Amino acid sequence: RPQRLALAVHAAMLALPMMAICAAPSGAHAQATAQAPAQAMHDFDIPAGPLSTALTRAAAQSGVPVTADAALTAGKTAPALKGRMTLREALAQLLAGSGLAAGTEGASIVIKTAPPAPGGAREAVLPVVTVRAGADTDGSTASGYRVKSASVGALGEKSLKDTPYSIEVYSRELMDNKQARTLSEVVKGDAAVGLTTNTTVNEDNVLAIRGIGIDGDTGQKLDGLNFLSRASDLPLEHVESVEILKGAGAFLYGFAQPGGIINYRLKRPTDEPVRSLSTQITDSGSWLLHGDIGGRLGTDSAFGYRINLVGEAGDTYINDGSAHRGSGSVALDWRITPDVVWRVDALKARNTRKGAYWALYPTTDGAVDNWTLGPAPAPIDGGKRLAPSWSRNHSEHETYGTDISWHVAPQWGMTLAHRNSESGREFMQPVLFASASGDYSGRVWSYSTRFKSEQTQGQISGKFETGLIGHDVTLGVSHTKTRSLVTPDADTLSDSFGPGNLSNPGEFTNPVTVVGLNTATEEYSRVTRRELFASDTLHLGKDWDVIIGLRRGSLDNAYSDYKRSATTPTLAAIYRAAPWASVYASYVESLEEGAIAPETAANAGRIFEPLVSKQREVGIKLDGNGWTANAALFQLQRGLTYTDAANVFTQDGEARYEGLELSGKVRLSKQWLVTASAMWLDATNRKTTDAALEGKTIAGVAQKQASVYAEYSMPGLPLTLTSGVQYLGKRSVDEGNQWNVGSVTLLDLGARYVTRVNGRQVTVRLNVDNATNRAYWLTHTGWNALVQGAPRTVKLGAQIEF
Repeated sequence: RPQRLALAVHAAMLALPMMAICAAPSGAHAQATAQAPAQAMHDFDIPAGPLSTALTRAAAQSGVPVTADAALTAGKTAPALKGRMTLREALAQLLAGSGLAAGTEGASIVIKTAPPAPGGAREAVLPVVTVRAGADTDGSTASGYRVKSASVGALGEKSLKDTPYSIEVYSRELMDNKQARTLSEVVKGDAAVGLTTNTTVNEDNVLAIRGIGIDGDTGQKLDGLNFLSRASDLPLEHVESVEILKGAGAFLYGFAQPGGIINYRLKRPTDEPVRSLSTQITDSGSWLLHGDIGGRLGTDSAFGYRINLVGEAGDTYINDGSAHRGSGSVALDWRITPDVVWRVDALKARNTRKGAYWALYPTTDGAVDNWTLGPAPAPIDGGKRLAPSWSRNHSEHETYGTDISWHVAPQWGMTLAHRNSESGREFMQPVLFASASGDYSGRVWSYSTRFKSEQTQGQISGKFETGLIGHDVTLGVSHTKTRSLVTPDADTLSDSFGPGNLSNPGEFTNPVTVVGLNTATEEYSRVTRRELFASDTLHLGKDWDVIIGLRRGSLDNAYSDYKRSATTPTLAAIYRAAPWASVYASYVESLEEGAIAPETAANAGRIFEPLVSKQREVGIKLDGNGWTANAALFQLQRGLTYTDAANVFTQDGEARYEGLELSGKVRLSKQWLVTASAMWLDATNRKTTDAALEGKTIAGVAQKQASVYAEYSMPGLPLTLTSGVQYLGKRSVDEGNQWNVGSVTLLDLGARYVTRVNGRQVTVRLNVDNATNRAYWLTHTGWNALVQGAPRTVKLGAQIEF
């Protein structure tokens, strides 16, 4: 009975506007008729382009008539608009800066010239100010770094509040204000992402989300398509934002480990010209120069361009360590018609680092090739060089992408996209075997690897209604191929050095030589993934959404004995308890490629069967005026992999991750901005055949993590002070939980000053990371290795807009 009553009331409410139109109302009643649907929530997807076209689409997608005199909109453009909002909110964003405003006449919304400010010509003339559409949730400082929407894989662009998954978005302005050069510096404010090594000195390939590492083949995306990089050091200067999906996402992105997905969104052409030059120097002696230009050309601004160039060189924070990197990118688009847009992009990067090591392995005596675990030595200052100065890691990236999108109808669109990427690395770094007293020796490998990936994806999405139920549907097909190549007989290209003591590390003679990228000719992995996916988001009235999705995929590994097909479903429900609150529950399955035994295991190179993971999550998302808050309670069951007492790598039992994740952002006043995050995680081994592992905490995973970041703007001054605190709990070094590394609390400080020089805006930034210079160990999730944490690092930068 309550359901029937609700349906009857809903039907009556839908009928009221039609009855009002038929009755030809006038005056205040007619104005109310137009205002009511204008305040209803709608899903908008409008590309940037002529203002007249954008207004036509807004009317079609909301079902509310919008009229405008052609003379008023002639020559004016509107920004791109995506997300769920009222028609009033949509029109406010489309009309921002145009001198026009929306009013009501009868049952229609009418666009008119905006009324003059109170006082008319007597008002003081103010400087020109650029108004950004949606500035309250555009990721800017003014918005408290809040972002309204994100790309959610197969579901496309979605409002974060109406998405039943945990997603964090790091905006360009946040990265600029933190002067972040690497992913490890970006994710500091998110407790669900573990601390990781820094690509300034080493590879950044140990990122863990909710205690699980990202998939080496498919864990990273660039604009939603696969970007395979072993080193995980994509230069951030070329991206507009970084989106991290936490947890399993097989339906959304396809085959991958269930820890999460990192999606980089490349800088694209903007309607407003971009002219920016940035510099940065560090206390260790490195310098950086970055240029960014973009804009639009041609009739109706049909052609867009964005070009970024970056160079960095100098000494790293490791004593006698150095780094040199350079990169460039270009992104172009062509608005062939208001409904058809074609985009192409290319990015190339190089990065060379010297003086670092791959990992420190705590053993009983520090003898070379002794893999018997022991307690870890005391933490060592991150600026102290432990590896010989000749150790080296060099990486290169190339990626090219293109896509074409077509708005077939106001409520329907289709996209065809392709991305090709290739990365390589020259690896000449040691593993250090060290005892608790600091006695150590090392083994160095010298070889090269290359990784290739290509993905083609086609997708159709649209909206329709069946009775009182609205549908957002998506249909797609994807083909992904990844290949990995290595220098032949790489295992033989190694030698040992030592012994020594970490209190005074030795400068040993280099026993190996550099092996170039062109030697990586032996293919050892070739995996093809073919996938079909479909979803339907059902809108049950204005308060309930139900998402049903399926992805059918096959995984074919040319170097193993299996070809596996599976269907990975997702099911989720969202309830909007209030305009500012959403409650959700979701179930996701994930299929990943079977593990490969590491080089250090007795059965090195063995490939195991694929793993199926199951994730359940419930949460709440709150989005108020100037603040957001999120809470998620999750459980993930995944196949367990580990190295047993006989040094044999095995895939047996279950790894269970259960946790609570909290986060929030709030602008307390014009002066104060605070963001905070915390996670409690219980990651344990279950259902194993080894009784010694049953119920033990998974190696390298912290049970508690927290982060707080604050900004204070000085009254009357263009000066902002910043501070951040991170806490990382203790972590087990071994699977049996005999030895641990301790917890650590890190403090970051900063300031930025905004001024004008010759009419140009200049921003000066100072950041001091790990201000107290704490020494601490970083861990590899699910492995037994350690790496020094970064020491105190001072960065001074300036950015000029011209």
